[in-house]
Amino acid sequence: MSKFLSLVFLMTAFSSFAIEKVSFVNLLSSPERYDDLCVQTVGVISVEFESGSLYLDRASYEAKAYENGISQPFEAAVIAHGSENSEARIASLTAAFEGKLVRVVGKFKAKNSLKPSDSYKSRFSTIDYIKTLASDEEASFGGTATCL
Repeated sequence: MSKFLSLVFLMTAFSSFAIEKVSFVNLLSSPERYDDLCVQTVGVISVEFESGSLYLDRASYEAKAYENGISQPFEAAVIAHGSENSEARIASLTAAFEGKLVRVVGKFKAKNSLKPSDSYKSRFSTIDYIKTLASDEEASFGGTATCL
């Protein structure tokens, strides 16, 4: 009996670290299915000073079509906070990620409770992994990233 309980405990303890590979379209169309899960998806990122979004595609990014986006915490102001030269750090982040196709792994929330004006919009509460994808790079991904 104790072996069975130990096995059940291990399965439930490590399930929070499992990554669910989800298309961006599925995150937009049925966000409640992925609420509080660690998800991996691909989108075009906007690294803004006090907010940021991950967009479905380049056209949505360029038009700032927020209905085709998900809020994300990869904000230049937060990441550069406390840096010796925060302006240079923000410029570096923007150059590295702004408008790029990226693969992200993070904790997904179906509703954005932090910003009432965006309450309709889903969000990532954390981004635990981010990688830019080259246009000629395959969309394959190893199991090296996890949510904390």
